[in-house]
Amino acid sequence: MEEWPKHYSPKDIEPKWQKLWLTQEYWEKIFKFDENSEKPVFFIDTPPPFTSGELHMGHAYWVTIADAMARFKKLQGYNVLFPQGWDTQGLPTELKVQYKLGIPKENRELFLKKCVEWTEDMIGKMKSAMIRLGYRPNWEQFEYRTYHPNYRRVIQRSLIEMHQKGMIRMKQGPVYWCPKCETAVAQSEVGYLEKQGILVYIGFPLKEGGEIVIATTRPELLGATQAVAVNPQDERYKNLVGKKAILPLFEKEVQIIADPDVEKDFGTGAVMISTYGDPQDIRWQLKYSLPVTELVDERGRIKGTGFLDGLKVEEAKKRIVELLKEKGYVRKIETIKHNVLSHTERSDCLSPIEFLVKEQVYIDVVPYKGRLLEEYKKMNFKPQRMAGKLEEWINNIEWDWNISRQRLYGTPLPFWYCDNLHLVPADISSLPVDPTKSNPPVDKCPHCGLPLKPLTHVADVWVDSSVTVLYLSGFYENKLRFNKTFPADVRLQGTDIIRTWLFYTFFRTLMLAGNVPFKRVVIHGQVLGPDGTRMSKSKGNNVSPMDRIEEFGADAIRMTLLDASIGDDFPFKWDTVKGKKLLLQKLWNASRLAYPFIHGRKLDRPAMLHPIDQWILARHKEFVEKTIQAYENQDFFVILSMLYEYFWETIADEYLELIKHRLFNDDKSAIYTLGRILKDIIILLHPIAPHITEEIYSLIFGEKQSVLLESLPSTDDIKVAEDVVRMGDSVKKFNSLVRTNKVKMRMSMNSQIKVEVQGPKQFLEDLMRVEDDLKKTLKITEITYREAEQPDVKISPA
Repeated sequence: MEEWPKHYSPKDIEPKWQKLWLTQEYWEKIFKFDENSEKPVFFIDTPPPFTSGELHMGHAYWVTIADAMARFKKLQGYNVLFPQGWDTQGLPTELKVQYKLGIPKENRELFLKKCVEWTEDMIGKMKSAMIRLGYRPNWEQFEYRTYHPNYRRVIQRSLIEMHQKGMIRMKQGPVYWCPKCETAVAQSEVGYLEKQGILVYIGFPLKEGGEIVIATTRPELLGATQAVAVNPQDERYKNLVGKKAILPLFEKEVQIIADPDVEKDFGTGAVMISTYGDPQDIRWQLKYSLPVTELVDERGRIKGTGFLDGLKVEEAKKRIVELLKEKGYVRKIETIKHNVLSHTERSDCLSPIEFLVKEQVYIDVVPYKGRLLEEYKKMNFKPQRMAGKLEEWINNIEWDWNISRQRLYGTPLPFWYCDNLHLVPADISSLPVDPTKSNPPVDKCPHCGLPLKPLTHVADVWVDSSVTVLYLSGFYENKLRFNKTFPADVRLQGTDIIRTWLFYTFFRTLMLAGNVPFKRVVIHGQVLGPDGTRMSKSKGNNVSPMDRIEEFGADAIRMTLLDASIGDDFPFKWDTVKGKKLLLQKLWNASRLAYPFIHGRKLDRPAMLHPIDQWILARHKEFVEKTIQAYENQDFFVILSMLYEYFWETIADEYLELIKHRLFNDDKSAIYTLGRILKDIIILLHPIAPHITEEIYSLIFGEKQSVLLESLPSTDDIKVAEDVVRMGDSVKKFNSLVRTNKVKMRMSMNSQIKVEVQGPKQFLEDLMRVEDDLKKTLKITEITYREAEQPDVKISPA
């Protein structure tokens, strides 16, 4: 009989199974989605990560959750649609090609070719790391790239259909603009960051004499000021409303108006309305039909002033303050911390946002807020509190969705337009289409007869990724699959993309398919650095799952990542991974012990079971049922907690010791029970730790090619007797007392002893039922019993 290695070695086991899982045979038998199967379907929509080339800990977390969920559903008998795609057309790829490879954007074809090459290289690196973690989605059928023609076809068709519904239009107006990225962004991609700034108090001369002092954080936009606003309830300024103020340096007259949105307690209570400093300026400009003056260009430089032109915004701020001081207009300057609207969706940008007037393409969202607030309730959330975050975002939407991006590497918007900003869509039959390379479907605008021009903008990347469910379910091209799989059973994602990937997928799917995209939304928290703060290379707390995977193995890393409640943030520590590997070593050792007794044997249940076996099966029933329920709820941390308490503390430390003597005597009850509980544990642990469980299964049981061809354990035949459960607890208590006393007396565990045990009558009777097992397990030659209120033992050398 083959002898097992003493130590569990992930380096030997894991590569073997990863290679086998990727073979054609394993794919067809285990991982393939069968559209013709009568099995119930489970469809999990997983994130298409941006192709950065690096699999960071956040990726590793959702990869592990998704893989565990999919493997569990396979064991449960489901036909699993488990896709994995790639978000390929992001701005970071353009920046890498432009600056790292030195390819100019002006050479469009070469630039796009290098973007695709860079993307494929990054996908290869990320995919290798995913495989190393034991991740096994259905790449053969459902691996997509958002730049591929078949995926672009779905993106463009969805946009044309939304246009046909009257939801897409082109218009000129203020847009969120990132000067660093040189592109428009959507409301969902911006947020406020606290930064240090200045609050400058500037005296505006009044036309009638005197002055009004305003406080501003953006003095560089002084030349774009269209009015000065005060609160109508502010007694200080009631006599000034309707009068004229003169802009310092620019000598332009503007009116003083009263508006209730002015904060009386900020600065002086008087503010300048500039086009545009912030979203409130936009509201005021629309409300009062104020003129528009653009002072900031696409690269964040001042224009149109004559004396600040060409300066970056921050440089212009310093210069204009100097000029205002020289002319005697500055009353005081305060250093403050304030919230600055920034490009927060990209952690490597975080630049302040400007508002530029641009011709952009929008999808109507604001008119549908009421419907969205009702429909989202059809989706169940894990944890439930995350539903509130989606609701909060819907309530906060102020602008329609700007889907235009001023980039090259993206999905072309499938439209032509005229000078009146009418959009003309491509024919569905021509998709995917690039309007810059194709003729429009008609010669002139059907609305006004003007000539048509190709729309050169590409789509926001969330336009791409928001059709994942429609693409994967076959909404346009495979009605059989669509009817079986839609809505998806689960959307898995992080908290950081609730207002982007979750919202946009929900919104677009509802508008196009008339239903919510998912039955259930599982939203996980963030993996923090060992110090409990967000991982950052600059802070030195950035950890990669690949850093020590050779040392601890993928299974131990997976267990560490899953040992937290879904939705909670948690720190990742290698000491925790080490502890998980010790648990796997314990499982390996227990399996090695069991191997010679159960390998190759038919484990039939005997007519009578030993009381200790009855006890462990009662505990086993509880473990199996709670584990299956925990998988259903994605409470992986519950499973791991039970593994420690049930497997390590009860099976390994107690039960195996109690049955060793019976195993060597070929006791049918012990052999059957050990084989059954070990096999069930291997099956139930497999979704979390797939490599070691496949290895143990193949060595000991091996009836099938993979654990995944087994079914979830059933415990219907296990009848739980209260007296047996109580007896087991009494035995554990007795064993602990004896071992503790041996340690106190500095005796080895193999020392022969005599024991005097005391305790309640029931406790003593429980021990008497299995006295022979206790003697053989604990090296006891004689046991005497004495009734007492509390259990205790006295030991002496035999």
